[in-house]
Amino acid sequence: MGNSFMQDYESKFISAKQAAGMVQSGQTIHLGGSANGAVIIGKYLAQRVNELTDVSVKTFLDTASHDFCKVDPEGKTFNWSSGFLLGHVRPFSKERGVGVYIPESWHMAPQVYRTTLHFDYFFVVTAPMDSKGFFNFGLTSGHHRSIADVADKVVVIERDDMPVIYGGYEEGLFLDEVDYVTKDDEFDTFCLPPIQSRPEDKMIAENIIEAGLIKEGSTLQIGIGGLPNAVLDSIAQSGIKECGLHTEMLTSKMVDLIENGVVTNSRKHLDRLKTVFTFCLGDRALYDYADRHPGFAMYPVNYTNDPMIIAQQPDMFSLNSTISVDLTGQAASEQVAWEGRARQISGTGGQLDFVMGTLMARDRKGISVLSLYSRYKDVSRIVPLLDQGATVTVPRSITHYIATEWGVVNVRGLTNSERASALISIAHPDFREDLTRQAFDMGLISYAQTVKKKQGVIFTRQ
Repeated sequence: MGNSFMQDYESKFISAKQAAGMVQSGQTIHLGGSANGAVIIGKYLAQRVNELTDVSVKTFLDTASHDFCKVDPEGKTFNWSSGFLLGHVRPFSKERGVGVYIPESWHMAPQVYRTTLHFDYFFVVTAPMDSKGFFNFGLTSGHHRSIADVADKVVVIERDDMPVIYGGYEEGLFLDEVDYVTKDDEFDTFCLPPIQSRPEDKMIAENIIEAGLIKEGSTLQIGIGGLPNAVLDSIAQSGIKECGLHTEMLTSKMVDLIENGVVTNSRKHLDRLKTVFTFCLGDRALYDYADRHPGFAMYPVNYTNDPMIIAQQPDMFSLNSTISVDLTGQAASEQVAWEGRARQISGTGGQLDFVMGTLMARDRKGISVLSLYSRYKDVSRIVPLLDQGATVTVPRSITHYIATEWGVVNVRGLTNSERASALISIAHPDFREDLTRQAFDMGLISYAQTVKKKQGVIFTRQ
């Protein structure tokens, strides 16, 4: 590293406590997201709860339970909002209400931020500066670069265990774009705990494979959780080869497919021979594997999640989870009604992006699957109509395949009556009779339609 870099670097270096101490009342700040969330700044901000007022704090993909929210449960000092809530912050959402959520289809975030938003400070965790004066974002690109572009001051927080991930573009910041540098010696980079698949996950995965929705050469976007893990395991066991990865999130299970030769990226039309993603969450082994891996390319989310980019990949297959689906095909994946009150539990994220991308597939072979358990406790998750307070994430006009542990249906091209009948066929058996009665009462189906061959049913499990 040249002396000029070191002199500039040292002149900008401050402690994390000093960095948090620069925030003033009335300012708007962003603490980044996912594994790059600036938790150390949140810690020192919490210590200033009694000296600050009206500080707007934004995050996304929250992988930490924020200290500044814990000390300020009603948000009197720190007005916190998030672009995508994970489990760590759901208690805050429960108490503060759905107003904490920033609705956005993620691929649009960079444009929205650059044209409508402004921040006094942007605090972002990166890998340590390299010999060229570059700070790599590491595990998360997302819309980090766009936040930096509209921030008055950018504060980089180096973390020694943050891997360096090669990018397509916008994967970091140069020293001359940074106002201050600090270091996080207190918190390790977040690792995702192991997620065990449930029996229902394995059943849904088997149904998707049995229905033939994933083919040799498919380009895959698969999310995170017990079901996605079960699907990735099923792909590995199915004999399917020559797949590609163009996904929002890179997970530990995806590395298994790469190492076993299932994913080669050889048939992709864009970024051939590269695994493409916008953020990475998993265990330490995944991070070490991804570190400086020449076969990986991390792009900003307005590339990975752009429906027009997704549409160019061959045999694009997208799998995402939803919470509830009504009998016309509306999917609620992020906000639910619970005990008479709406509750935000996640976000739109890239779900709609990939549904739209597969819909517009140039080869006309795109497939999007929304999966859900057929029941939660003693309640059906296939419902006559979505509850008041349950927000539609994917409208019925573009919903494609829906999968439960009881089967897979394709609702495109079906009337509302045919959709209702098809969806009832993959509801939990305990609720099918009641759902049929409710659909009849609503005018969705008639007796004649309940007894004829159901349209759109791709696979059912007896």
